[in-house]
Amino acid sequence: MSDFELFKSIGEPFAAGLFEFPEAAPMVRHSNALKLFWESCALPEYNGGMLYPCAVSSFNFDRSITVRPHYANTIEFNTKGLLAKSPEAYEIMKKEDEKVKKFHFSPHTVGGMGWTHSFPNYRRVLSEGLNTYKERIDALEDGDFKSSMLILIDAIEIYHKRSLDVLRKSDADQELIKALENVPFKPAKTLYEAMVSLNFIFYVDGCDDIGPLDRLLLPYYNGEDIVDLIREFFKNVDANDGWSGTLGPEYNEITRMCLKAIHNGRRPNLQLLVKDDMPDWVWEESVASLSTSCGQPALYNYELYMKNMRERLPFIPEADLSHLAFGGCTETMLEGMSNVGSDDAGVNVALVFSEYMRSALAGCADFEAFYSGLIVSIRKTVAETLDLVNEYRRTRALYRPDVVRTLLIDDCIERQEEFHAGGARYYWSVVNIAGVINVIDSLCVIKKLVFDEKRYDPAAFITKLDDRDPLLLSLAEGCPTYGNDNDIADTLGRRLLSDITAAFDQRECFPSGKFYTVCNQFHTYVPAGKIVAATPDGRACGAPLCDSMCAIHGNDTKGPTALLNSVAKLDVEKILGTPITNIRISKDNLPKILKPLVLSYFESGGMQLQVSCLSREEMLDALEHPENHKSLVVRVGGFSEYFNNLSNEVKKTIIERTEH
Repeated sequence: MSDFELFKSIGEPFAAGLFEFPEAAPMVRHSNALKLFWESCALPEYNGGMLYPCAVSSFNFDRSITVRPHYANTIEFNTKGLLAKSPEAYEIMKKEDEKVKKFHFSPHTVGGMGWTHSFPNYRRVLSEGLNTYKERIDALEDGDFKSSMLILIDAIEIYHKRSLDVLRKSDADQELIKALENVPFKPAKTLYEAMVSLNFIFYVDGCDDIGPLDRLLLPYYNGEDIVDLIREFFKNVDANDGWSGTLGPEYNEITRMCLKAIHNGRRPNLQLLVKDDMPDWVWEESVASLSTSCGQPALYNYELYMKNMRERLPFIPEADLSHLAFGGCTETMLEGMSNVGSDDAGVNVALVFSEYMRSALAGCADFEAFYSGLIVSIRKTVAETLDLVNEYRRTRALYRPDVVRTLLIDDCIERQEEFHAGGARYYWSVVNIAGVINVIDSLCVIKKLVFDEKRYDPAAFITKLDDRDPLLLSLAEGCPTYGNDNDIADTLGRRLLSDITAAFDQRECFPSGKFYTVCNQFHTYVPAGKIVAATPDGRACGAPLCDSMCAIHGNDTKGPTALLNSVAKLDVEKILGTPITNIRISKDNLPKILKPLVLSYFESGGMQLQVSCLSREEMLDALEHPENHKSLVVRVGGFSEYFNNLSNEVKKTIIERTEH
């Protein structure tokens, strides 16, 4: 029995398609896999709404299929389920999977394991329709690339036809059926058709990012109220654990409706591009949304991002920069034209510091020697990490083609190159850095107590630190701390961050572009801390790391302005991928302080701010009575999540955040 016949016999259409033509080019094999998958997988049931597909993606709807497509990993398979069906089939898939030099959990897995989020060029699909894509492909010279894309178009047509069959058999609303008969193969003619088309392509892509809705939909807007339609679309994103969408910087009625539709919603993460002249009504709608305790929207300094992009990526024309958007949790991208590893990897800076301190502190004559050695150690870890990233990216380009994004991202078709192998217009890679704030405060303690005042020799300092000596901890509390507009701590922090970000210039990423940093810990700041010994900032062995570019929880004692001044003084624009900054503001104060606080912070050099607007009492009650707080949402290191979905350790750190 051939591999194709084996997988077909056990009900694994995606894997069967992958091995039907084992000698074919990888792109042809993967397009064929999608075709067989969409021919036979169970589609989601129609829920009576205004959009289809709906609820859980067909990628995940049919749980009897254990080998499935995935928007970032290309292939995803359930080891236990496949083993139960056929150990022989499992060994075949395992061998196929091992062609890619993948990431494994390590001390530096802090939110980064070769993850590539992206935005399809929704704008082009809406305005041109997929039939024009087929015409562009037909015009190519014959070869594997053309064959692959034609098979993929056939696969999407099959998915499209089967979706219409579901609607007709379900006696769905005729307006939805009529719209889906037209789009996405023909251009959208109305706002409703644009939404139906966008939703369908979102599912075809695997339910990742949604793009800038207010920009995408505005050409089709004629005064309709589509808050309920947008809310339904957002529920599809949420049901699929989907990610992000961007609003602004030109604000319109679609912007308003998106902000209304996200009330009490978890996903998508909405990123609002803020300009100095943003209208008051946008601030008011943002306050109204944040007051529902959903953490939406996060706020982004549009002008500073654009300035940073122009300086760091000077080869990108202004017309393309205007497509600035944020995907995944919060990674900087260009809608419809970029391939951004996000997050490609992580570096646990606190772990590097902790290990270096214990091995090298005794041998350092002064603070400068200690600090210089630390940077050498960080640079070594960064270089090793980036080499791992590049090996993954190279092997992924060879063996894990993403054929859907090759179709939907500019300029893959024109270049006849796969999305990961050089087809996209722009490439860069984003790597997460964790524990930076813990290291800043720890350096302040070491500088003062060990080198400046010489209260402890290095050996005694580390012994007492590990023993949680009360006197040492008390003296450490009296040292300069980041988050209080303290020039000593903030200047040292700025120096450290500059040296860390410079370490990423040691390599260029495959197939082109640079490596940039991001600070978005998700909830990994808890497990990342478990492997880090006690640090001089007062953190106990195994305790969580700081969750963002904000102060360590409870250290920001001088108010929100002082806190954000410290963040801005770090020169956070070096963190091009986005320096996440968490802050908790009371609902009573939010209408009064949000606009002046954000504009002042952005004028000082702040890049991003995400606000959780819920009280300590509300969260404590949610701990005791989760059934009463099912829609309670918090911002966690770059994304929004239901409070009830978080571990107790993460919940505890959020409750400990200072409420301003």
